Amino acid sequence: MKRTSIIAAWAMFSVMFLTATTPGQAVAYVLEGPHVLELSAEAMGKIAALQANQKLLIYPQMPETAPTVYDETATYVMPERFRSDLVSDQIQRTHLVFADSSITVIDGRMAVGEDPFDLYQQLLRSRTRPRLMRTLNRLGVETAITSLGRLEETVVFVLGARYPDESVSQLAIDKETFLPVRLLLVDRGVADADRRLEIFYRNWQKVQNGWFPFQVDFTINGRLAREIRVADLRTNPSIPADLMDLEALKASVALHDTDTPQAQKQEAVDAVQRAVQDFQKKFE
Repeated sequence: MKRTSIIAAWAMFSVMFLTATTPGQAVAYVLEGPHVLELSAEAMGKIAALQANQKLLIYPQMPETAPTVYDETATYVMPERFRSDLVSDQIQRTHLVFADSSITVIDGRMAVGEDPFDLYQQLLRSRTRPRLMRTLNRLGVETAITSLGRLEETVVFVLGARYPDESVSQLAIDKETFLPVRLLLVDRGVADADRRLEIFYRNWQKVQNGWFPFQVDFTINGRLAREIRVADLRTNPSIPADLMDLEALKASVALHDTDTPQAQKQEAVDAVQRAVQDFQKKFE
């Protein structure tokens, strides 16, 4: 009996040792994707509506050049609606989202194509496990794959990849707080090299019964491209119904077209197209 007990104890020790030192075994103890997302949704909490006045900093490719700073207002009506308004001497831009539909208007004209920098807000509106899974799947993140990793000295759950693989789109979630840390979107449609957009969610602060990041950083292939810094935030603001109405925004664009002479229309279209090319560089 004594010999049998010693053998059993040694076998148990061997299994524990191999589990701790062998990556293939350690994976078995990582929480599954749906469970991680359930905990993340609980951590982010519930927010009904908010309006943030924020600074948008756009960095040029030359690092010694100062960024261009814009004032932007972002309005969230959870979970379906989002609107951002940017007004400056150079450009007026509105991006409006309702469910799976969105439009962007630049200087009174409808813009063509989607700006990937607008994707950051989708995660912030997804505060239930089903909605998080749906959002991530639409962004190309495989939520069935989960691993443990490290990002900027923080231990994270990595959804969508086996750490340290960064060749595919993925979401990193803080292992302690369960708040999203980084959304990595990889464009595999380029022949010469993959292009990577990283969205970092920083400085999470308590808002109502939930949490909201007061800083969002965007990098392209490792280069800081832009930042969002929330200056102040209001919860449950009074929001006119037409402000978040896609059809109302489309009607305003149609009215603008009707009031503009044809020659001026073409000139405006050309100017807007140039603005779109400058402002909507997918992955530069």
